[in-house]
Amino acid sequence: MIAAVRGKIIASAPGYISVDSGTGIILHVLVPVSAYAQLRADQDVMLHTVLKIKDEDVFIYGFPQLQEKALFEKLIAVSGIGPKIAMSCISALAFDEWIAAIAAADVTRISSIPGIGKKTAQRLILELTGKLGFSHDIPDAHAQLRSDLISGLANLGYPLKGARETVNRVLKENSSTAGFEALFKTIMKKMKP
Repeated sequence: MIAAVRGKIIASAPGYISVDSGTGIILHVLVPVSAYAQLRADQDVMLHTVLKIKDEDVFIYGFPQLQEKALFEKLIAVSGIGPKIAMSCISALAFDEWIAAIAAADVTRISSIPGIGKKTAQRLILELTGKLGFSHDIPDAHAQLRSDLISGLANLGYPLKGARETVNRVLKENSSTAGFEALFKTIMKKMKP
């Protein structure tokens, strides 16, 4: 695995740069389009990288910020999100904007990214909640149960934001070892039709 690339940029364009690593190897690195302004030819650079092999092709994805690399890895771990769409996501929204969009369950903002539809945006919100550096008041012991409850409500057609708020409230009120079924019944009584 290549954790980082350091060298001099010899060519740059929106979405990629070529880096002379000083070892006689020039690397073609795919970067977020949003990073184009700060990655210019003839400057020294250090990029945090992710190496991906698809069929016979080798791709190196590079990020100026370590947070962007971490976000990329979390995005491609979501079903249906490949490296190309993940790069579009990082190019469209900065890391802080992702935290805000996920926390607010902002389906509209996330689904405005090319390649992301409403259902994919909902899945991203569901799977990335609590994984981008912001914390919830719910103890970690409830993480899987919380995720299952929200998923159950989403499958019934309830909006993610309302589902998340209701699940959080019910888990706070029922800190005992209540099971999924009992909690789900309680939540259903509190959900607005």
